[in-house]
Amino acid sequence: MSRQRIVRRGRNIAAGAAFATIALAGCAIVDKYSERAIDYNLQAEKTQTQNLLLNVIRASLRRPMQFTGLTSISGNATASGSVSGGYINQHQTPFQSLFGIPATGTINPAVGATTIARSVSGTGTGTAALSGGQTFTVPVLDTQEFYRGILSPLSPQIVDYYVQQGYPPEILFDLFVNSVEMIATDSPNCDRFTFRNDVRNDLRFTQFQALGDYLLSSGFTTEHVADSIPYGPAIAKTSAPLDAADAAKMLEAYSKASAAGLDIHSEGDAYRLQKRTSHYRFCFAITGDQRPTWLGNLTPDAYCGSAATARSNRRTTQPRPNVPVANHCPQVVGAQGSGEAGSSQFFGIILSPVFLDRIRRTQEFARTHGNVSYEDYFPIDRFRGKHVTFKFQLRSVEGILYYLGEITRQQLNPEFDAVSRVTQVKTGLHYSAIPHSECNPHENGGTQERKHDLIRLTRGDGHDPRSYTCENLFVLEAGPAPDAFYSVYYDGTTYSIPNDPARAGRSLQVLELVKQLLALYTSAKDLPQTSVISIIGGTAQ
Repeated sequence: MSRQRIVRRGRNIAAGAAFATIALAGCAIVDKYSERAIDYNLQAEKTQTQNLLLNVIRASLRRPMQFTGLTSISGNATASGSVSGGYINQHQTPFQSLFGIPATGTINPAVGATTIARSVSGTGTGTAALSGGQTFTVPVLDTQEFYRGILSPLSPQIVDYYVQQGYPPEILFDLFVNSVEMIATDSPNCDRFTFRNDVRNDLRFTQFQALGDYLLSSGFTTEHVADSIPYGPAIAKTSAPLDAADAAKMLEAYSKASAAGLDIHSEGDAYRLQKRTSHYRFCFAITGDQRPTWLGNLTPDAYCGSAATARSNRRTTQPRPNVPVANHCPQVVGAQGSGEAGSSQFFGIILSPVFLDRIRRTQEFARTHGNVSYEDYFPIDRFRGKHVTFKFQLRSVEGILYYLGEITRQQLNPEFDAVSRVTQVKTGLHYSAIPHSECNPHENGGTQERKHDLIRLTRGDGHDPRSYTCENLFVLEAGPAPDAFYSVYYDGTTYSIPNDPARAGRSLQVLELVKQLLALYTSAKDLPQTSVISIIGGTAQ
């Protein structure tokens, strides 16, 4: 075979191999989906976080919030290729026998010129295409079921879950508790005052923080209580012996009752079916052998672990004995730490002088800074030495978002010519001691601060050597922030969570809590009809 034929055939083979390589490379790209799946995960993370930030910003601007979800993401990548070609080679080599060569051994030039011919032709074509895209579903959450969920107060069960998971109780108390009403049940006038977790008013907020410090340092927490309620009529006992058939029926009845969540208890001369249930409540923990005596002589069911007493008192409708209540004050019924519709109560508490002194210092600071709204001041003297009842009101998920919006508003758009203020809370508080003062973001520059001014509740003004931390509860900054991982653009402004942990504080943890709570109140059956948005990109041909 001549060198030219080899070269031409090699070119055709190379072209076919190139097209085949393109097709195989496209298949390889399609098979490598792991990186795209990780990208979807990261994009979903940013999408959910930005949705939360958008609603916090809307709340800070007093605009309506809008909720959407991200229910599904599906990606695809396809590659196709084809190669076709042909090769024609016409070749003739003159043989002497074909031309009748004479004896002289020479060929007629004219004949040779017309009969010796060579023709070579080749064709080749190839195509390749690669495309990828994704389809995701974004439902608008505007159903009655969804809003009924996010507008309902949080249940003690949800609070208990996060307490048991180890979330800082100071953060949970600040996010979940909207207000605490205090009633002096044995005062002549049945005095009342409501501590409001209101960041728009410095005095209200600092008084609420002082109360939270007092309760948490007294062991305020939650617990799960196993319970049971009577079910059906009493069943009389019989002394007659059972035969084999009756014994078998009795065992079958026991088995069915147990499978239905029923227990059989003996009550004198009869048996009673009881249905197993449970509930969650607030209580005061006992550390070692130390009870929070600075709360007064509380009834036993106020303490965690007194499940039997709490069960017996939970559903009673009779006034609690040994609880001082004036004639014109509401009677105290039910168990300590229990309640309905987002409200729980404690009664018989006597306020510690250490706590009242803390409130007094808070009020003196407010007076020197121009806060003269009389109704905002807790009337210390009217509650000193009195038996008081606490009633806790929990927030809803929507209330938590509005609360974060108010925090952002006080930082970025303070009202009434107020000074911009970052909201800080204390973490790492210790049992039997409360801080002497409040966190002051103006002095610490709005960053994390370690403080050592704890006062023992058991020894009056005795100093406690332990420390605690002041941290920002939630921070959003306005303006360009190229290094921020979480940011969102709204109405001409970019908002972001700072990367500096000392500045961001608990912002990311708070967002995680809110995201989980929103998911708890959103189920597949509650979703409305969805709109599907498809984006196809990355196509090359």
